[in-house]
Amino acid sequence: MSDELWGEFVVESNEHMADIENQLLSIEESGADVDVDLVNEVFRGIHSIKGAAGFLGLTKVNDLAHNLENILNMMRNDQLVPTSPMIDVMLRAADKLQGLINDVENSNNEDVSSYITELEAIAAGESPAEPTSAPQATSEAVAEPLPETPAPAAATEVSEDDMDAKIAAAFAAQAAAKSEGDAEDESAATAAASEPQAVTTPAKAQSAPGKKDTTDKKPSVEASIRVSVGVLDKLMNLAGELVLSRNQLMQAIGSSDRGSLDSIASRLDQVTSEVQESIMQTRMQQIGSVFSKFPRIVRDLSGKLGKQCALNIEGKEVEVDKTIVEAIGDPLTHLIRNSVDHGIESPADRAKAGKSEEGKMDLRAFYQAGKVRIEIEDDGAGIDPEKLKSKAVSKGILTQERADQMGDREAIRLIFHPGFSMAAKVTDVSGRGVGMDVVKTNIAKLGGTVDIESNIGQGTLIIITLPLTLAIIPSLIVQCRHDRFAIPQVNIAELVRVRSEELDQKIGTVQDAEVLRLRGSLLPLIRLSDVVNMSDKSPDESTEESADGEDAVREAINIIVVETGEQRFGIIVDGLHDSEEIVVKPLSRHLQDCPCLSGATILGDGHVALILDVAGIAASEGIRCDEELESEDQQDTSRSDEDTQYMLLFSNHDNEHFAVTMDIVSRIDRIRTDQIDSVGGQELLQYRDTTMPLVRLENCITAQPPEAADRLYVIVYEAGGNEIGLLVPRLDDIRDVTTAIDQVTFTERGVLGSMVLDEHTTRMVDLFEVAEIAYPDWFEDAKVVAEENDLPPLVLLAEDSGFFRKQVAAMIKDHGYRVIDCEDGQIAWDVLQSDEYEFDVVVTDIEMPNMNGFEFAERIKTSSKWSHLPVIALTSLAGSADIQRGIEVGIDDYQIKMDRDKLLNSLQNFSGKKSGNNKPVLQSC
Repeated sequence: MSDELWGEFVVESNEHMADIENQLLSIEESGADVDVDLVNEVFRGIHSIKGAAGFLGLTKVNDLAHNLENILNMMRNDQLVPTSPMIDVMLRAADKLQGLINDVENSNNEDVSSYITELEAIAAGESPAEPTSAPQATSEAVAEPLPETPAPAAATEVSEDDMDAKIAAAFAAQAAAKSEGDAEDESAATAAASEPQAVTTPAKAQSAPGKKDTTDKKPSVEASIRVSVGVLDKLMNLAGELVLSRNQLMQAIGSSDRGSLDSIASRLDQVTSEVQESIMQTRMQQIGSVFSKFPRIVRDLSGKLGKQCALNIEGKEVEVDKTIVEAIGDPLTHLIRNSVDHGIESPADRAKAGKSEEGKMDLRAFYQAGKVRIEIEDDGAGIDPEKLKSKAVSKGILTQERADQMGDREAIRLIFHPGFSMAAKVTDVSGRGVGMDVVKTNIAKLGGTVDIESNIGQGTLIIITLPLTLAIIPSLIVQCRHDRFAIPQVNIAELVRVRSEELDQKIGTVQDAEVLRLRGSLLPLIRLSDVVNMSDKSPDESTEESADGEDAVREAINIIVVETGEQRFGIIVDGLHDSEEIVVKPLSRHLQDCPCLSGATILGDGHVALILDVAGIAASEGIRCDEELESEDQQDTSRSDEDTQYMLLFSNHDNEHFAVTMDIVSRIDRIRTDQIDSVGGQELLQYRDTTMPLVRLENCITAQPPEAADRLYVIVYEAGGNEIGLLVPRLDDIRDVTTAIDQVTFTERGVLGSMVLDEHTTRMVDLFEVAEIAYPDWFEDAKVVAEENDLPPLVLLAEDSGFFRKQVAAMIKDHGYRVIDCEDGQIAWDVLQSDEYEFDVVVTDIEMPNMNGFEFAERIKTSSKWSHLPVIALTSLAGSADIQRGIEVGIDDYQIKMDRDKLLNSLQNFSGKKSGNNKPVLQSC
């Protein structure tokens, strides 16, 4: 028999068996109300396996499949009503059939008589006995150590100076959050065309199927992935582009014309990036391939423990790298089993606590800030931090004094300590003290984090964050003494530079720990030189004393603000370099035990840089969360109640400072001035095979022209359906600033108002009005024009920030709508109930006092009178979890604050036109 035939049989059979567990569980759940279509689907799959096995002479596979097929046939013909004991037998038979398929060469030597006997008894009308224990496949103890996962390979992007590094850090979270909805849609759209799946292809048989194989030779195993034809076509086109670029490069090198090298190198860089992205896409798998096994595990373990538990799964379509999909299965299995064993109470205990007898578990996956977040949540008994502390003290893990000082959140994290277990006795399910620490270690090796939140009597939430891929890691290169280190950008929240004159004001200590006072909160600080045990600066680098005995002027310091799980802290470094895409190399055996390092990489200049493990640094340095530091601080460090907005600060001239909101900025590029073309008096930039129009601030508002420079920044955004770039000579910072803005003193068209930042008057620029001033023809058709005898659509706006409320209301009115604006959800609800106005659409903020946007939308959608009203959320909370909650309460659309074009498009889509509406219009409430 040829290898090809064996391989095709295994691949096809695994496809048929891929979801059989969940299909059988669904049949069990339907009971007497048999889903004939589902039973037919399973029947056809088993029938195909039986037919192919008969052709290949696989008698045991054929016999077992035939008996399974008989039961399914009787179910679809209403001759059998599926029961739990019956499904138990079928699940065990399906497990055995899967095993036979994966070892087809030796399958004829297997004994399947017991499975066939049970199936024949069911077909004869006998009721199978209740199993005394769960199937072996799911009853094995997860107390054994989880398999060690290999250290990830990885790789980052080049920028030109410190500000570019900050831009990369700022966009790492923002760009991912903005695109995650598109990523989820794309995953769903391509799911049918591309379902990557690892399969086993056996080698050629060493003996006939019916004879025992007397050799020890094992079949070869080859992993394969399905890739959509569209991705392959794109790779073929890109390969052609690479060949063209190579030819152009060779021709330019061989000739005396060196002027074209820059453009060829730029094109080569772009094509290489696209090839890299496409190749990574071929490795992406849906995480549902891991999630699909958990309903069976929960079902079997619940029965074994005498509990009732329902598992709800969300986010199966989320895609991550194949390596992560393969490595995350065991840690997730352990966590799921722990939730059933330790979290969910028995039906009797739940009834005493006033809960339903059936426990609920949620397994969710979604994109968040460029990563994948997995949540396992149960409504069980929760974790008692006091019991954890007592157990830790009794086992000598910590002292009683330290336990008394420990907060609840820190106490719950004791569960990750090696050898720690709260099980009352050792069973085949848990209690051997091996598990949670190994779970954390294996997830950390994938570049992820795990954290736990729990409330006694209410339940537990386990949060796992994972990178999308292990092959590419954009990192920031930093300097410490004479060496360079790489910090993965996924861990970087922002970069902070503290000027020398601000050191005493912003850097302090709390119980001998250095902290940074950052926007009203305390941030723990560590020095990279201390973490990696670098020696002090050499004498020529140290602070010298002046002739009069006074110390030299202190220098500014650079702080990398990093995040891992729920912890956030700052790393003080000596200097900042570029961002790079790095390829991770394993550490030598001399450094493998260092918890602060995750690998090494070779930089573009050939030098070696060690890669910092942010989670390992936090653990080894005992980093405490902000709340713990603030509770110990004697000064008033409470957060400001004022609204803030994430802003990009820049200078057009030494004496003039400006700000724009980051929410609408697509990207920030740095270009040479000789790259700017001028056509018909308009400045243009050739970018990605397109031409992007450019504007200068001094041509649109009252502003001084900048001094001549060789390089400029381009703030790229979309307006009027076009991409446009604002030329800026210098970027100052990216940070949260208050929206307490003076809207009188410096207001003009294109300027929203002014504020005082760092003792400078800073004007807030309206990027959309700047675009409208520069290109008015883009916006000629933007306004809503009411037909004769019609009134413009009436919008109900709920926004607690006075600044945003005024700006949004004015913008909506300028485009032909009527607006009623209210300062919170409760007031807007009262206005809606007054029946004084006929509204066409509701626009609401999410975070508001008295009644937030979710509550406001839910009231609208659950009322019989107002449920027809479209609700648009205008917010900065546009992550998957927020969008999911918005969908649940009936929100029709999410729009980011200050993104005028998208909000107007949404209003146009949802508002429509009303006629005969002669009621008065309230200006504000």
